[in-house]
Amino acid sequence: MNALAGSTPRLSTTYDGRFPGPTDFDAVWEAVLDASGSWQDVDCAAHLRGWCGPGTDRLVTGLADGLARVNHIGIYLGDYERDDAVLDWHAHLVGLREAGRIAEVETGPSYISPRQYGTQGWWNSVVLPDGRAIETFACKHYGSWRERSTEERRLLMSHLAVEVRAEADVRRTLDTLARDAAHLEVIAFTEADELGHTYGHLRNNADGTVLEIVHQAPREGRTA
Repeated sequence: MNALAGSTPRLSTTYDGRFPGPTDFDAVWEAVLDASGSWQDVDCAAHLRGWCGPGTDRLVTGLADGLARVNHIGIYLGDYERDDAVLDWHAHLVGLREAGRIAEVETGPSYISPRQYGTQGWWNSVVLPDGRAIETFACKHYGSWRERSTEERRLLMSHLAVEVRAEADVRRTLDTLARDAAHLEVIAFTEADELGHTYGHLRNNADGTVLEIVHQAPREGRTA
C-alpha cells in the first residue's frame, strides 16, 4: 500500500492553526508545492482503502475500476481573523501567476464551512504550468469552530480529491460508501458546476478526515 494511503495532505512547515502572514507566504507556497508533489502519484484505490478503514476492502474493490487519478490536493492554511489576510494570500498567488509560476488562480467563499462548521471560509484554487491542481483553504476564527483543536480543524478542511472516470461514478461512489460504511457521511455534493465539474465530499466520522470525489473534462494534454 502506498505510504500515504489513509493519511491527509499537510504542510511540511510548522502549523500552529493560524493563517500565515505575508512574510511567510513564500515559505508556505514552497511547502504547498512539496505536498502536491508528494501526493501526485498516489495509488487512489490504496488510498481509498486506507481512508475508509478496516472492513471496507470489498466495498472499495467494487469501486476501484472507476477511480482514475489524483485530481488535486486541498491544504488548510489556518484560521484568519480578518478577510484581508486571505485577500493578501490571493494577491500573492496572482503575483505568482504573473511571474509564470502558476497558470490559473481563482478564489471564492467556502460552501462547506458555514453549513457544516458555523463559520465563514475561503478557498483559492490554482493550476500549475505542469497541470497539477491545488486548493488552499482558510476559515474565520469564529464561533464553535474555535473550540475544535488545531489538528481537528486541519483534518476537516484538508483533503485528497480523487478523480473518477465518468460523471455517474461520483454519485455512485459517494452513495455506495455512505450507505455501506456507517462512519462515512456525504457532507456536500455539486452537480455540473459552472466549469462542468461534478464533485462531492465525504467525511470519515471515525477520525474526522475528508475525501473528495470529482469528475471533470480532461485538462489540456491529459486523457481520461
